[in-house]
Amino acid sequence: MQKINDKTISIVEKFNAGDKEKALKEIEFLLSSNEKNLDLLFVYTKMLISVNQIDKAISILSKILLLEPKNNLAIEMIYVNLLKVKKFEKAEHYIDKLLKLKNIKYGVLRDKAYLRYLRKDLKESEIFISKALSLNPNEVFGLNILGLLKMSSKKIFESIKIFEKAISLDKNYTDSYNNIGKCYIDLENLNVAYLYFKKAYRINPKIDLPIINIANILSLKDKNKLAIKFLLKAKNLNPKNIIIDENIAMCKCRLKDFKWVQNYYNSTKNKKHQNFDFILGYSYLLLSKYKFDEGFKLFDARLLTNKFPEKNVYHKNILDKLIKEDEINPDNKILIVKEQGVGDEILFSSMYYNLINQCNNLSIECDERLIKIFKRTYKKNIFFKYGYFSSTKKNIKRFDKVIYAGSLTKYFRKNKSDFTKKPFLKSNINIDNNICEKLNKFNKTKKIGLSWKSVVNIYGGLKSLDLKNFEKIFNNDRTIINLQYGDVNKEINDLNSYGYKIYNFNEIDLFNDFDSVISILKNIDIFVTVSNSTAHFAGALGVPTILICPKKSSTYYYWDYENGKTPWYESVSIIKLESSIGKTIDLVNKMIDKI
Repeated sequence: MQKINDKTISIVEKFNAGDKEKALKEIEFLLSSNEKNLDLLFVYTKMLISVNQIDKAISILSKILLLEPKNNLAIEMIYVNLLKVKKFEKAEHYIDKLLKLKNIKYGVLRDKAYLRYLRKDLKESEIFISKALSLNPNEVFGLNILGLLKMSSKKIFESIKIFEKAISLDKNYTDSYNNIGKCYIDLENLNVAYLYFKKAYRINPKIDLPIINIANILSLKDKNKLAIKFLLKAKNLNPKNIIIDENIAMCKCRLKDFKWVQNYYNSTKNKKHQNFDFILGYSYLLLSKYKFDEGFKLFDARLLTNKFPEKNVYHKNILDKLIKEDEINPDNKILIVKEQGVGDEILFSSMYYNLINQCNNLSIECDERLIKIFKRTYKKNIFFKYGYFSSTKKNIKRFDKVIYAGSLTKYFRKNKSDFTKKPFLKSNINIDNNICEKLNKFNKTKKIGLSWKSVVNIYGGLKSLDLKNFEKIFNNDRTIINLQYGDVNKEINDLNSYGYKIYNFNEIDLFNDFDSVISILKNIDIFVTVSNSTAHFAGALGVPTILICPKKSSTYYYWDYENGKTPWYESVSIIKLESSIGKTIDLVNKMIDKI
């Protein structure tokens, strides 16, 4: 035994002196006749880890555990190295072994929390990270995990405070800078997000993540060519990171480089790993070129993106029943489920006539505020509040098939000629007359409805404007009527104080009272708006509408057409934001005069 120890010491000294290859050969020779010597196996493992032969090290640790299944050190080393090679399921298996052996160390609890976070088991992850931080409240990786959990729960300000604590403990901890940047993206503050990504980059310019994040900000700001330059810089640092290639592909989609995107799609479509965000982006690009059949066949990629289940809370309940067939069987008992926001619901409801004429046994879940309108429009008692069936798997079992409303496009919008040319939503005549009476006093002027905000998400911030941006459209020959939902009284009062009068229906809740909203729309001459749900109401009613869209309109595929028209609504005219808002409003003014 002493002879083996002496030889081992000599080999380790040789290894540490830099003759690593010779040392490894010598220890392997020594192990060939001492294959059950645990001390020797551990030394060999540590040497392998030192030269980054992680897979081989894991293999040796597995041999140790065959000899001594409850060896805590071997279990801890094997799970740590499995994490390095991203074999998370196997790593968690060994962590669970340590927990059963009552090895309740900080690192074990923290890493268990991290793996639960990756598996999106947020509740259990928070339990383990709380236990870990009770043992060591000032370890930055653990704090970072807690911050990520708060982010996932949409507790953005809490998560920022936690990431800031991590930075106060370690000013060079780049992960927390990156994560604060992501928080500010959620808060729609791209400029502050950019500053945090830049700080992360300055701390460590040799890692790719901050550069990728900077590129994503640039892409959100429509600076896609510059974004690609940053992504190529990241690729030089980490050529194997497929996320970089996928982000370049998304930038190419936004630049409408059709041939490049098409070639990329064809070269990647049969690969095991699929980026569904890119496939959806390619779908949008096809739709912008009026390739509806091809584009809507790929449109279901949205169901497989990470964001879709977050926006559609009953998604898991209906997965097994989602239709996969190329045709709808008219004899099936079918449930249609709404998705996204009210605007998309209105858009997709233009296909309900097609569906009702084809199917015999149909139920449709929609936003509760739309039920009366849809019942009146389609003269069918088949509309139910969202979740009426889909909130439980038990209720879903009564249907043969479930279809998300957006997936109707691949059946009913294959060609440009398939789109309806006529207004399709029906208003309440009594409310129409009541609104008409209130607006009669403005009949000598042109009545212009105005909406300037969208409040849904990061893209809502990018496409919203300020009320004061519209000062130029006010004159004595026009009456401006507020159609902006939300808390905008201060903006209206501020504008009124400068002599720009905007008429407001104070008694009407524009966010919830959709019947009154569509009656106001029916009683105006022109509607000027950004992309929001009211724009869809106007289009579905046939109201002459001027829609101001950001350049990044590929996010809103239904507005993304070069000729300023959309096949979805004949009465909507789309203008892209010019180099300045002032120039854009000048163009709006000219269009108002022509209508």
